[in-house]
Amino acid sequence: MLPTSTNNSYAMSRRSLLAAIGAGGALLALPACRSAVEEEGKAGGATQGGTLKIAQTADIAPATLFGHNNPNFTLARTVFNTLTEYDHKTLEPKPSLARSWQEAEDGRSITFALRKGVTFHNGRPFTSADVAFALENLTKDTTASQLKHVAQAITKVVEDDEHTVTLELAHPVSNLFDLFELLLIVDKESVDDLVKGTKFVGTGPFRVVSRQAGTGIELKRNETYWKKGSPLLDGIEVSVVAQSTSMVSSLRSGGTHLLVDVAPLDAAAIKGDRRFEVTVSDAHDSAFYVASNVKVKPLDDKRVRQAVAWAVDRERVLKQVLGGIGTVSSLPWSTSSPAYDKKKAAHYSRDLKKAKALIEAAGARGKHVKVVYNAGLPTNAKIAEIVQYDLGKIGLEARAEPLQAPDFLAKLQSGELPGLFINGHGFGQLHPATLVKGAFPFNADKNASNFDSDTYRALADRLWKAGDEAAARKAADELNDQLLDEQFVSDLVASSHTFTVSEQVRGLNWTMFDYLDLDRTTIG
Repeated sequence: MLPTSTNNSYAMSRRSLLAAIGAGGALLALPACRSAVEEEGKAGGATQGGTLKIAQTADIAPATLFGHNNPNFTLARTVFNTLTEYDHKTLEPKPSLARSWQEAEDGRSITFALRKGVTFHNGRPFTSADVAFALENLTKDTTASQLKHVAQAITKVVEDDEHTVTLELAHPVSNLFDLFELLLIVDKESVDDLVKGTKFVGTGPFRVVSRQAGTGIELKRNETYWKKGSPLLDGIEVSVVAQSTSMVSSLRSGGTHLLVDVAPLDAAAIKGDRRFEVTVSDAHDSAFYVASNVKVKPLDDKRVRQAVAWAVDRERVLKQVLGGIGTVSSLPWSTSSPAYDKKKAAHYSRDLKKAKALIEAAGARGKHVKVVYNAGLPTNAKIAEIVQYDLGKIGLEARAEPLQAPDFLAKLQSGELPGLFINGHGFGQLHPATLVKGAFPFNADKNASNFDSDTYRALADRLWKAGDEAAARKAADELNDQLLDEQFVSDLVASSHTFTVSEQVRGLNWTMFDYLDLDRTTIG
């Protein structure tokens, strides 16, 4: 067996980078919650069987499975596997479909020893060719993924044998294992049907038996799953329930066991009821923001964008919309991120006098601005109301408009949102390079705001390719300064995804990208 390398000087460990940049700051301020490790431990002694019933506000989006998209949290890790998975405590990569790996000292190659005896749901054996296909698929122009830039840095994939594969890179990259955490290993023979949403073939603990678009999806236990003794559940039913309040009603009546990202204020209806609990993810992979399409006037003037940042009442968003789950911030990072800077995160706070002065200086008083939001997240409508109100206070004529999740995501990826836009973003919790090189609102090469800057691109590349701790620290510092100045994205609150569960549910787990891991989940 190949030894697992964890001390490559180029592939800096999470802890090393954390210490290098000086994360500082308190951990994310959250109400009482259960961690993934605590949840996993509760599966002990539980009996096998039963169907877990899950509700979420938006339908799964198969065409976006190769990237990170909230509606797919219930599908990605239940039907598919990845090469590695981060440990929640140490944030070091642990084996999954890859049982071990060896990194070159110069950071320009990595060799994986793949797990033997793994089969896809259709019975086909998993081999190194499937890894090669997954990486090739990610580099296609038609595939949207926040980790595409890492896959594109891989210059050659060598299938040494059926269960050994070597990846050669153009240069060392600091977020290589973020790719392996997100890279779903899919069946190459049915990938076109997967994107259409008609066939889902993976190696994961459950197989899809039926799907009705817009309504839900049904999964059954994979009897040949490679993790012996898992899964414990007989099956999973995921239902689409558009109204957050209806989700809570279903939970209270016993029709549902688990709610994904129910609006915190709606979840308040079960506060104090010992039959239910709101579990807050320890991945801290959720931040809420208002961003600007800089091609749309008056948002082409950064003074107007800065005015927006000064105007929005972040504390009100945190308390009235998110129920206190999170912390206000002017930066996109979780407080556990190595790029987090406590002082800079507090740069913007509500100051209507400053905001009005900037609007006057830019000649933008009375200008009309659309504020569109992703209606797939129940919190966004309430945030949009606050933003619309606050912008009115500084002299802008703002109008909030909802877009259904598929339309919003399509326009987000193409940079066609018509003004200000409100949504949640991830990728602030692991390696900073993943956010600035891949997340759709921030991607330095092409982002949803159409912000184009050689300086920004250079800083993102420096952070991505940083080969020593001092270089990483300096790049992160300069990058934070530019984000605060340009304000093409105005972050509001660093928060977390939530899973609201019945007391019957035990052993709930999730990945560091918040994909539900139900290998050891049971229903009491």
